[in-house]
Amino acid sequence: MNRIYTIYLAIGLLCSTAASAQLKVGSEGLFIQNGTVFSTEGLTLVPSNDWGMNNLMVTKEATVVIWPKFNSIQRMYRFSRPATFEGEIALTYANIELNGNRAEDLVLAYSGTTSSNYKDFSLVKESAVNPAERYIGQLFSAPISFSDLTAVTMESTAATPYKDIEANNMITPNGDGVNDFWIVKNIHLYPNNELKIYDREGRVVFSMIGYDNTWDGKFNGNPLPEDTYYYILYIDSGKAKKAGFISIVKE
Repeated sequence: MNRIYTIYLAIGLLCSTAASAQLKVGSEGLFIQNGTVFSTEGLTLVPSNDWGMNNLMVTKEATVVIWPKFNSIQRMYRFSRPATFEGEIALTYANIELNGNRAEDLVLAYSGTTSSNYKDFSLVKESAVNPAERYIGQLFSAPISFSDLTAVTMESTAATPYKDIEANNMITPNGDGVNDFWIVKNIHLYPNNELKIYDREGRVVFSMIGYDNTWDGKFNGNPLPEDTYYYILYIDSGKAKKAGFISIVKE
């Protein structure tokens, strides 16, 4: 059974106080005795062994990592250099940061390097989640090394996307009137939708509430380069979602 009671107490204390500044440790170092609850910016650590840090910065960013089948929440903790840690780790999140994920399906994910590539991340499948308190935690009985720490959905448990919605996977925006726009068949039947399109670095290049088949492969009015992009289409206020890839081809 995951030992999360110390983390639970720490999260309760953390959520009752104002957020602190992002952590920066100089050359003088910071020492945390084993079993001591340490929290910063919604991240809580309880080391199993005495833990020392120096010349280290920890920042909280609204960074999203896009997986082929699931997404990270809009919260990333980034260490300026890899940290080796053994003990309990937990992070809190706000509902607005869920990014389409179901809270009860979240698991921790960490990478040994600063990265936006999902292939660099390891998933902690046995993570303990408390949706009511909006936190996720895990006891690591063996040391792990990480620079980035976030949470993702293991599997998509949203309702099956409506079968009558079909999305094109390629556009050729050359102005010839053929395949110049990204078309989602029958999207007009579901006006309560939200579309987000990302480039391969995870940056949003297009978003729209109530998508109406008008995206022509541009970002802020400028044509995007020929490449493959990832989209998430939320339908009926998130009751269903459809995700996939769009290729921009210039002939």
